[in-house]
Amino acid sequence: MQDWLALSDHAAPPGARPASVTRGLFVVEFRLPLDGPTVLLNHQTRDGRALSVFHDPAIGPSLLLRVAGRMRRFRMDARLAPDTIGAARIGLWVDGANWRLTYQELGQESVAELRGIDPLPLDVDLIRQIADPMGGALRHPAVLWFGLTLSADLPRAAPWIGPNTPIETDRGPVAAGQLVPGMRVRTLDAGFRPVQRVHRMTLPAAGSFAPVVLRRPFFAVERDLLVSADQLLLVAGPSVEYLTGEEEVLVPAGALADGRAAERDNRRAVIHCVALDLGAPALLVADGCCLLSQPPGAQGLALPRRTLQNWEMVPLLALMGRTSLRPAA
Repeated sequence: MQDWLALSDHAAPPGARPASVTRGLFVVEFRLPLDGPTVLLNHQTRDGRALSVFHDPAIGPSLLLRVAGRMRRFRMDARLAPDTIGAARIGLWVDGANWRLTYQELGQESVAELRGIDPLPLDVDLIRQIADPMGGALRHPAVLWFGLTLSADLPRAAPWIGPNTPIETDRGPVAAGQLVPGMRVRTLDAGFRPVQRVHRMTLPAAGSFAPVVLRRPFFAVERDLLVSADQLLLVAGPSVEYLTGEEEVLVPAGALADGRAAERDNRRAVIHCVALDLGAPALLVADGCCLLSQPPGAQGLALPRRTLQNWEMVPLLALMGRTSLRPAA
């Protein structure tokens, strides 16, 4: 689970936290295009500590950090095409004596990178002040979210389900957020199995982390379901069988977000969510929808169905009619 020391629009987590860290990743995601050179974030304390994030589409991103009387400026040459639309991410990673500045347009595989030595520590208290909506920091409307984590990289796949998702148990439907280890949940292939762990997470809910709403009656019977874009679910129906030759396949929720049967949800800045661990990948039954449960580090484990490749999703979306995609759970 991601260890956030600070997260935009989210109260600082309880417990003792360091005032600064010499190893951590500061990330900012923002919308494109920008109307010329733009200050994305800026804050200065009375004792002279400061953090500023700046982006000029004609030049690239830069960060200014001032701590304990020392100042460092990190800047990169990464020009944007004037008609670029979408979102981008700036990341500053420090690790003792080294630093790495990255810039990436979301949805693109290429990442511009610049490395150097002798970074300043990342000021946790300062970033928390910027994250506080009442902290008085300058935050441009284009900023989607920002945060400081101890992890070297953001999670590339973080499947989760909303805490209100009704999971079928041997006691009837129970909200996912109310499940505890030992409770028996219904799976499509193996009947009722005990929950081994419930991982509760707080994550940004915008930009690359924007969740997906799966609309009823396409996926669930009685209600819409909120899941991560990386959450795999089982789909079935004539379109699936025609395209793949298989009755049922797994697809990531984000690939189904066509604005009709499923859509990205940008209504909140932060999401509280859960990931259920049954010890092995299994298909959880949630109001008729089958969601894949995967334990942490499940990469490489055999999945119960084939997962569609990205190139297969385009014709599937084109073939999908206005009918349910639920399997016969």
